[in-house]
Amino acid sequence: MILFNNDWTRYATARPDFDTKNESFLRLVALYGEMGVKNRFFPLALINPQLKGVDPHCGILSEETKIAIGLECRWNMWYFLREVVRIPPVAGPNPISYKANRGNIATTWAFLNSIDIALIQPRQTGKSVSTDCIMLWLLFIGAGNSIINMITKDDTLRKKNVERIKKLRDLLPAYLVPLTREDSDNQFEVTCKYHQNFYTTGVSQSSESAANNLGRGLTAPIAHIDEGPFISHIGTTLPAALAAATTAREEAKKFGRPYGNIFTTTAGKKDDRDGRFMYDMISGGATWTELFFDCVDRESLVEMVRRNCGGRKLIINATFSHRQLGYTDEWLYEAMSQASSFGDAADRDFFNVWTSGTQSSPLTPALNEKIRDSVVEIKHTEITKELYVIRWYLDERELAAAKLNDHFILGLDTSEAVGRDAIAGVILSVKDMSVVGAFTVNETNLIRFSNALAEIMVKYPNMTVVPEKKSTGQMIVDSLLLTLPKYGIDPYRRIFNRIVEESSERQDLFKEIQKPGTRSEAFMDQTKKYFGFNTTSESRNILYSTVLQNAAKKGGHLVRDKVLSSEIRALVVKRGRIDHDASGHDDTVIAWLLANWFLQLGTNLDFYGIDTSLVMSAVSDNSRVLTPQEIRDRQVQKEFRNELDDLYARLGEAQDTFTIARLEARLRFLSSRIKDDTEEVNNMNALIKRASEERMVKANRQARVQQNDFFSKGISWGQKRAPTQLSSPWGGMRTA
Repeated sequence: MILFNNDWTRYATARPDFDTKNESFLRLVALYGEMGVKNRFFPLALINPQLKGVDPHCGILSEETKIAIGLECRWNMWYFLREVVRIPPVAGPNPISYKANRGNIATTWAFLNSIDIALIQPRQTGKSVSTDCIMLWLLFIGAGNSIINMITKDDTLRKKNVERIKKLRDLLPAYLVPLTREDSDNQFEVTCKYHQNFYTTGVSQSSESAANNLGRGLTAPIAHIDEGPFISHIGTTLPAALAAATTAREEAKKFGRPYGNIFTTTAGKKDDRDGRFMYDMISGGATWTELFFDCVDRESLVEMVRRNCGGRKLIINATFSHRQLGYTDEWLYEAMSQASSFGDAADRDFFNVWTSGTQSSPLTPALNEKIRDSVVEIKHTEITKELYVIRWYLDERELAAAKLNDHFILGLDTSEAVGRDAIAGVILSVKDMSVVGAFTVNETNLIRFSNALAEIMVKYPNMTVVPEKKSTGQMIVDSLLLTLPKYGIDPYRRIFNRIVEESSERQDLFKEIQKPGTRSEAFMDQTKKYFGFNTTSESRNILYSTVLQNAAKKGGHLVRDKVLSSEIRALVVKRGRIDHDASGHDDTVIAWLLANWFLQLGTNLDFYGIDTSLVMSAVSDNSRVLTPQEIRDRQVQKEFRNELDDLYARLGEAQDTFTIARLEARLRFLSSRIKDDTEEVNNMNALIKRASEERMVKANRQARVQQNDFFSKGISWGQKRAPTQLSSPWGGMRTA
């Protein structure tokens, strides 16, 4: 089977068939090219070039050609799907060719690599049919002496699955279907006794003991779990089935036979027992990316999936929206209308949203909807040499420009990375609070991860890291303190620390880190405790109250990342405390909130190399990204207001009539240029009057002081005045 780039060399005659009549495969391969996938031609693979242009369904084929087609199908599933499979028509007289899309090719490729995959798609987009085609190939062509188990929620769906496979079978060329009189013909199984293959079915059980018995009896190397969130006691059935099939999978692996599990479903309910089990398993999987195709071999693929999982099970989470599968928004609205689907049901069936109906979200429905609708395609996938996957929402050209014109904040939620809890990173733009990148690392060596993080910080010099100081956070910081100086990087200017944040309280230390040069190891050992965000009950409340609400209102439309969006919308209020629900995770939420906290509430940002005029400069009050002209206008307004501050302070000190008149004229001119939509600018005449009164009060106070000095100490009236403080009309204090 051609799965990886190196596999082409195993078949001397293999070539991509660019003349196939199945245009869906050509379009998909072209899309892979646009996505930057190098190993993208395998869906067009043709091992035997003599079959090019041959119609497998032609009724006048020679026996040699039929044998050649059978062999091609056996060793090349892509040919089988592309040229041989026919799908029963939903309406109309003629069957149709298999339509390749990102979902069904991803599922097939992962299964052929014996890696479990969960395929989640909107209703009516063919997720079950595509899996049926895999089972069809296994039954009649690809497998031998194998059992395939299919479990679904009820007898109706079981019968539909069996019926679909039979219809698919009957549309294959007869010479590829070696049926015998002994093959069964019922609504519960499909057999191919010529190859000793059996497709058996089961449905959910009403009791836990029955569910356990069902699972223990499923000793097959291949399983298809359909609509798992709606299978009663799936949390009992599935673990029992996977354990029972261990020996069968090992035997299949030993003899080079297919094995693996496919989970197909629409989204379910997270606050339901069975939905919670499936959500926890699937959401903990490694997010699908087409760059998996570019792995060298299965071993490197397995390692990449393992390191990027968020849960305990090695599984790929392949969730695809209608757009990713090639369906238009008009199609979606029509499908929803025909199904009379709305509310939570529509979220589950058509938007891939796992709902929580019995617990309240800390965000309004409108904000949750905004965050849901913000999800976009990954524009660029970066794979580090340690096989960590960074999901970028900037393409390579935009990323290069951002390194020069923007600054990134990397919020980092740390963990032990032993398969239970993930290390999560979310990268924000300081300009508009948008998520520009994200990653999840489930299982890895922490030293290796720390070294990789250092290399990322070297590659992106415009990145400031805000790690959470919990779990292994201190160990990661310790490693960075040793590694970054080797690259000529000052850790105090690249990692959030309380010496900078609380500079007025730690003046000596702050003065020390402002000095150029390398810090001593003793100094870094002494100050390492100040790095990272301390998570306390108080700071956690700030994250989940003020920061969360502001981040959702200002940047909810730019969350972009599917994993993060799902976790934010999964937040619930439990006994007055905001947390993830019992079935979920909040790793990426914490990382997102840390980065947002730094932008919203952090101090001395310029010490980290951040141009403070850029911070949130491209976000308007109505959560809309500003145009370049609006950003320029906002900067001009900011400069006007800063000058007003300065003029007001100078007016309070002015003594001679000419200077006062000149300053007042400039104040009136600037006030006419300020767009007063925030009520920060009051009546200018009142401000000038107030400045005059403050000037008079200050003069009287100073006169009294000088008079007292004159009489008590004989000090000259010409002594220099001491500095005084004036309050600014725009807020804060200024030294006069």
